[in-house]
Amino acid sequence: MSIEFGRIAEDYACHRAGFPPSLFERLSTLGIGLRGQDVVDVGTGAGTVARSFALRGCRVVGIDPAPALIEQARRLDAEAGVRVDYQIATAEATSLARACCDVVSAGQCWHWLDRSSAAAEARRLLRPAGAIVICYFDWLPLPDNVVAATLSLILRHNPE
Repeated sequence: MSIEFGRIAEDYACHRAGFPPSLFERLSTLGIGLRGQDVVDVGTGAGTVARSFALRGCRVVGIDPAPALIEQARRLDAEAGVRVDYQIATAEATSLARACCDVVSAGQCWHWLDRSSAAAEARRLLRPAGAIVICYFDWLPLPDNVVAATLSLILRHNPE
């Protein structure tokens, strides 16, 4: 599927929630995202995962094929007082050096990728004992929760 995310870059920067600090705290207990580690964040979009790792003291490269999203990520990083090295590329072909990082991360994007090729590229990028982290928010319309109420509202106004 070919989607042009650059057309909605400002919306992503404004409305795409980042992951909670508790995710990064939990990852750190697993030895992931520690100060001084090298992280490659693929499908970085507006940089929410990349920025969170950088704020924890990691050296981060953010990879995304959409220049407009990279522009928004840089703006948000400047506001947060953090630096990420963003590069325009795909998760499947980053052009980064072999064994260049300790962690490859992907937040809210793995479903858009050619997963076999992205996994092979992640394997190529990782140092021995490196880790890949694939993060998602779930949308579970359980009885009487806010997701169920939101889904009901959406379907009432936009049933298709």
